[in-house]
Amino acid sequence: KTRLAYIQFIFSTFFSNGDIIDETEHFQNYFYKLLIPSTEKDQETLVDFNKNFFTKLSLSYFEFIQKNNVDDLIDPFINFDRKYKNWSFINKSIILAIFSEIEISKKSKIKILINDYFNISKSLITKKEIGMINAITDKYINEKKIIWAIIRKIYNKFTT
Repeated sequence: KTRLAYIQFIFSTFFSNGDIIDETEHFQNYFYKLLIPSTEKDQETLVDFNKNFFTKLSLSYFEFIQKNNVDDLIDPFINFDRKYKNWSFINKSIILAIFSEIEISKKSKIKILINDYFNISKSLITKKEIGMINAITDKYINEKKIIWAIIRKIYNKFTT
């Protein structure tokens, strides 16, 4: 539930110019425990998520977009003509959620988080789009593995 809220939060940031802390608080204050109409007739769904984890994720998103030119980061992973800047906001939100959470996650948890995002994505985007995001995520993770290996070598060199 928290990761779905996180995707929604990132989506909302495309339409605001506010401070990320203010945006995080506003999102939490408005959506946390909100009853929204359900797809089931005469039903409502409670929006519920872990506020602490959500805050950690939103701060990681802010740090990620501050440190990275997202177009320059993602475009090299794309093997087709539709560059990142031309993606739908929902696809951008999903990939940014995945990448920014990877940055703060232990390597052992990455498969779990990716699985969660792809399960959430099934109700938001097409299978083709999920495949595209999966391929780009794989390339990103493989690049991170190379960087982690280099850092580990350097670390071992200076600690032994």
